[in-house]
Amino acid sequence: MRRHDREIAEPSEIDAILGRCEIGRLGLWSRDEPYVLPLHFAHIRSEQGLEIYFHGSAEGRKIEAIGQGVRACFEADRRIALIDHAKACRIGAAFESIIGWGDLTICHDPAAAYRGLAALLEKYTPGRSGELMERDVKLVTVLRLVLDQVTAKQRLDG
Repeated sequence: MRRHDREIAEPSEIDAILGRCEIGRLGLWSRDEPYVLPLHFAHIRSEQGLEIYFHGSAEGRKIEAIGQGVRACFEADRRIALIDHAKACRIGAAFESIIGWGDLTICHDPAAAYRGLAALLEKYTPGRSGELMERDVKLVTVLRLVLDQVTAKQRLDG
């Protein structure tokens, strides 16, 4: 990382940033080109590390790429404010961001899929994860990305 003064290394701070980010971007290699998808996501820390969960259809380019066994990249960010400046070339933004790399898999284990969906529900509709039924897990495909590398940074001032 070029700007070490903006680096975030503390896991609890990384978790807080991920909690504040609304949309993450999943980067895959597909059909001989980069493929990036904006997705809702949730994260869980486990003995495997930092896990990012997504859900979606059982078909399509994303599932095709995962079937090829590719590694994935994940990015999430949040713009906090514009930092104005008298010189146009010095205008910037206060922000938080995370980038990570790891192995992406389909959750074939119903317990893991349930855990991922419950985390997604709790993030976007707090208090409603208890409404999730086991049969609901069969209606979507749950993906789990276990990050083995993570970088995070934050700029809060001008």
